[in-house]
Amino acid sequence: MKASALSRRLHLTRSLQCTRLLRTQSPRFNFDPSTLHVPRRRTRVSELTTLNELNLNFPRGYAEDADNRKMNMANLLLNLDLLLSQNGTSESSQLNNNRITRGNTPSGALEHVLQPDATPTQIEAKLWIVDRILEPQTIPHFIEATMFGVLSDGSPSSFPPLSEEVVMLMQQPLASWAPPPFDVSHEIPVQQMMVRIGSHEDSTRLVPISKELHSMKSRLWEGIMPLSERRWDELKLDSPENFHAACQYICAVTNTFHYLNLAPIKGALRETYSLIWAHLKDFEDAVNAKNRLENKPEVQIAARWHEYIKAHFNLVASRSHRWVVNTIDRLRVPILQELSGIPATAEITPSPEEWTLTNKLHDLLENGAQADSAIFLPMDGYEGEDLAAQDDAPPRPDSSEPYRREPISFSANADARKADYYLRLKYLSRTEAWLGQERGGMDMPAGLPTGFEVLSDYAKTAQCQVTAQEKVRLELRGEPAPIEQEQWVMKANQFIGSGNNFEWGYVAYRLSHDHTDEEWEAFKAKFETDIANWGRELSNVDTIRERSKIYWRDARDLGIADGDINTLRTQFQSFRDLEEFPSGVHSDILLAADKGVIDSYLHPVPQQGGFVIAIDADHDPNEVDTERMDESPGYKGAVRVLGSLLWDDVGALVFMQTQGLFELWPLAMHHPQGVYEGPLGGF
Repeated sequence: MKASALSRRLHLTRSLQCTRLLRTQSPRFNFDPSTLHVPRRRTRVSELTTLNELNLNFPRGYAEDADNRKMNMANLLLNLDLLLSQNGTSESSQLNNNRITRGNTPSGALEHVLQPDATPTQIEAKLWIVDRILEPQTIPHFIEATMFGVLSDGSPSSFPPLSEEVVMLMQQPLASWAPPPFDVSHEIPVQQMMVRIGSHEDSTRLVPISKELHSMKSRLWEGIMPLSERRWDELKLDSPENFHAACQYICAVTNTFHYLNLAPIKGALRETYSLIWAHLKDFEDAVNAKNRLENKPEVQIAARWHEYIKAHFNLVASRSHRWVVNTIDRLRVPILQELSGIPATAEITPSPEEWTLTNKLHDLLENGAQADSAIFLPMDGYEGEDLAAQDDAPPRPDSSEPYRREPISFSANADARKADYYLRLKYLSRTEAWLGQERGGMDMPAGLPTGFEVLSDYAKTAQCQVTAQEKVRLELRGEPAPIEQEQWVMKANQFIGSGNNFEWGYVAYRLSHDHTDEEWEAFKAKFETDIANWGRELSNVDTIRERSKIYWRDARDLGIADGDINTLRTQFQSFRDLEEFPSGVHSDILLAADKGVIDSYLHPVPQQGGFVIAIDADHDPNEVDTERMDESPGYKGAVRVLGSLLWDDVGALVFMQTQGLFELWPLAMHHPQGVYEGPLGGF
């Protein structure tokens, strides 16, 4: 977005009164980073072998005579470790700085939120999008849920499906159907709700954020994860040399929730929900007044909004967290295996190879910690919830303690939740190393405790930290709820089952004749084989696959010159109104294959997959919307899309109404050929 347009919109963040708060809420977690890292030197057995060498002042009840003493050496050494490390270690600051420099862990959301006092350089450094914190498509999806009686997570609503009559009334002015005193209002309930999402009429909760944050937030809101399994493989993100690239997707997911949990953003989301709840309650009262006059049963509508949002928030957070944790695990397993396979040496300091591997383990543990503590959408203070807003909740009595020795539980206050998590992890990481049950329990024989064996082995130390993190995760989040299928898959199957026209396939046009007909047929075969390879990690997609069809036409047969997208668009607009237009295909998007598309399959080059042109059927090249174009500069109504992303990425985004070609173009515009390659393209 250009500076001129932003200057008109920066009052939005001012109106949230979040400037100073956003600046002072640090996204970095400045606890003891050595908690999340293996020791930087091995502990020699000769350095510490008997309790007498510790020069400890023994507590009352402990005998100093080794023959009579029946104490747990490991327990004592654990307490010594806790005492010495409660304020960090000599390595803490450097390890933390090194982690930040590597850039493999979330930075927080602050750098992605435009400040009102941003300099021109800061403004020009990113593409800024005005964010509607509660995604606009939430309203139509809520209405669909009330009609089907199924929530966004697939569970049945506790309310019966809302009648078509009531849904239609929601789209009409109250004055046209409501009895007194509601008939004085000419407001349309659906329009009232959409205004609260964010508009010129109510702009107080709009926030300029970076395109990369907005793109990830939009897809996560609908349960669409950053990458399919196929795309992950195409990018070779399991390869050690691509560890940094893999971490960027993890960071992008977690940063989305850092943003949504910033106090002013969380408050604005709550306010938007509450305003919509109030409009629905007014509508409910009007409907029930009408029903009473007609001797019909009363209905609950506002309560459905609460039920829907609660289920949706839980789904968004659970699915996002599950993806992050599973991705961390897949990256960590080979690293631990490689680290375990390095022969032990007499050297105290790690080898360069061990440094590299332990740095990666440090980054993954920190990624897990931030995901565990941040990926929530709490509903404290929401209408329908018993828990009051916890934004200003007082600190817990033991907040100043260096550890959490007792199990923790969920807190709706983000700062309290993070503090509990990290201090508990710090404590359990040490107890796991010294007292882990799998190493023989609490009664240690005389001599060297097994804790020293662990602390002198990088792989064992790292595994202890992983085990500790799993325990803290379970305390804070509970057992993960089963998630059987993607949200978009469930909704697509639901839509197909309703008998409605499910627009999923595409009409595609040959828009180049620089190749022979034989080459054209070869291209089509390669293209259709490529796009058929999708969704191997998805369940219940067979019915959708059957509808994943391409209907080819030759633009030249229609009198359209090669490469003329605008004329092709006009022809398609006429074609879609005819009876012979295929059912089950997109009426708002068409595909085209020009010379570049055909060559991408016939003559592939390294690091570039085959692609196709996706064309916005309703784009008007003569229409100029300055404010909107600032958010998609250079958009001309078409985007080249990787074939591997056609169905379960672009198709899912369009079907869920969260991103269209206009929103995808900024993610493609930095590519040499303007190809959309995923949510982090070009950023």
